[in-house]
Amino acid sequence: MNVPPTRSPPLPLDPLTVIPFVERSPLGVILKKLMQPAFLHCINPDCPSPTGQSRDYHFCDSCGTPLILNRRYLPLQKLGTGGFAVTFTVYDRQRDRERVLKVLVERSPKALELFKQEASVLASLTHPGIPKVDRDGYFHVSLKHPQPHTLPCLVMEKIEGLTLDEMLHRDYPQGFPEEIVVDWLLQAADILEELHRHSIIHRDLKPTNLMVRMGGTPTNTGTPFSLFNRRIPGSVAGQLVAIDFGGVKQLSGKQASSTRLFSPGYSPPEQMMGASVGPAADFYALGRTAIFLLTGRSPTDLDDGMSGECRWHPHARVSRNLAHVIDEMLEFQVDKRLDSAAQLQRRLIQGSYLKTLVRQRNLGLGGRLAGFAAVASARSLQFCWGVGTLVIKAIATLGVVSYKTLEGILRTTLGVISWVFTACFDTLLGTILGGLGASVGTGVGFALAYWLPVGSRLSNRLSELIAQWFPNLAVTVDPVAILFGMAGVGTALGLTEAGSFGQKRRFVTSGMMGLFGYGLGWFVLAVSSTTKAVAAADVVGFTAIAIASIVLGLGLPKPQLFHATMSAIGTAIVMAVFLYSSDFPLILDLFSATSGIGIPQFWDSIAFFALLGMTGSFCLGCSYYLLMPVLRLLGFR
Repeated sequence: MNVPPTRSPPLPLDPLTVIPFVERSPLGVILKKLMQPAFLHCINPDCPSPTGQSRDYHFCDSCGTPLILNRRYLPLQKLGTGGFAVTFTVYDRQRDRERVLKVLVERSPKALELFKQEASVLASLTHPGIPKVDRDGYFHVSLKHPQPHTLPCLVMEKIEGLTLDEMLHRDYPQGFPEEIVVDWLLQAADILEELHRHSIIHRDLKPTNLMVRMGGTPTNTGTPFSLFNRRIPGSVAGQLVAIDFGGVKQLSGKQASSTRLFSPGYSPPEQMMGASVGPAADFYALGRTAIFLLTGRSPTDLDDGMSGECRWHPHARVSRNLAHVIDEMLEFQVDKRLDSAAQLQRRLIQGSYLKTLVRQRNLGLGGRLAGFAAVASARSLQFCWGVGTLVIKAIATLGVVSYKTLEGILRTTLGVISWVFTACFDTLLGTILGGLGASVGTGVGFALAYWLPVGSRLSNRLSELIAQWFPNLAVTVDPVAILFGMAGVGTALGLTEAGSFGQKRRFVTSGMMGLFGYGLGWFVLAVSSTTKAVAAADVVGFTAIAIASIVLGLGLPKPQLFHATMSAIGTAIVMAVFLYSSDFPLILDLFSATSGIGIPQFWDSIAFFALLGMTGSFCLGCSYYLLMPVLRLLGFR
């Protein structure tokens, strides 16, 4: 359902339901009551005063309609009216979360038949791109006003997000970039594959009936084609969800004419004429939806009045492959139209999507490497999915295990493989480029500090400024400070170039944060003791400060502070083990030596800072791909 975000989602782990003793205690009862809404909304369409109903009463003050629906749902507010139904936000007392209630206000037999069909279809499907409906989500509410009758109700999952139509008008009024549209087409194809496999035709796909979940990452439940989606600048995070299943049609062995249901600009010709429809009808509507998303204009505005063809090519800059795919989806003759989800996914994978991904100019080296990795992984997973599907179909014919169970196992297995590959690739790429950037930065900093006159001049000038600003602080800026600063800049730029961990690739900001973090770390070392035991501990503290500053400057998705803290702690532990278990007097040598700085110290410096950058990137990968997902699974938000 089209539900704008109204409030923060409730915590998935309610302690009052986890601990029965607390729930039955007086404190638990009081807290449960306080968690419920203060006012309710009557669902009777003929109620003279539906709003502001007290939660302390079980029936509406104005018309006597029940306010506790099906013994668990409390209606909170009216969301909107569309077609033959009215939608409400309801609070599910049993599961402690908000849901969407759809109420049928049209009393015709045909409307009731379609409403029952929608409830049956949604209850039978389990897919992240389809709103979930419980088995008991369809029920009737008895009304007495203005005359006794029943009101059919359907409770379904509440999708927090916006429709594609709303997102286009808000963010991309001239049309979405091709890579975003293709990603949505891949997800839509996966949804249609689920529907068509159950012999169900949606019949009403359009931008207002496709939503994007907010606050998450795209989830492709077929083959994970969107492995590196987060690297695309401006990419929209979220799972695509198809809504409004009021016009679905259950196919039977014998095709017959269908009810004339159509949406201007999106429904295929055979559907508008009331002829029989099949899976090709949904792909036609999906193709018209893609045109709207790419051009920002309604397909009807682009239709040729004489031939009826959609002249959309001049209004969208897309690859030739994507243009051909969309044209095949818009074929007037059904037998020539693209009507297979697997074929659509294969065409998009082998064509415009990956090529556009690899050719992104602002992705840099990391993005190009990720693009090539995406090509290899996506084609491998596509092959595994095809072979696996054939195998589970053969096993399912034996009747030992159902096809749905085997398909779920296959999806889960490929999803885990995809996740592991992405985590390993991102972490490895960040580790390599982070270490490479640290090496280059350290080399430049060492040359400036010890081999060129600019090092001594700059260090003397900085010492004078510190003496002016902090007269009571006896700190002299040694040339080693330049080495530290350039090592921080190089490490930060290397990690930014990698583009790993969903970052925003902010080169200037990350470079400045690297300079600040390593400079602050040098300052801590400069004012601390120089005995070997204390110096080793100080070096560990320096690594924590340096890595935390770099991580905060990368522009990671929330929670940045958590990733910075975990990366700093992990890096400090690894470096402490290394420093205390090996003879590595680099920092002491550079701080205490006044002469004799040469090639050995040069390579030792590169080794130390490269190790620091690589360790920091590895710990960041562990925080991003291991620790955070585990905490989310445990219910922490």
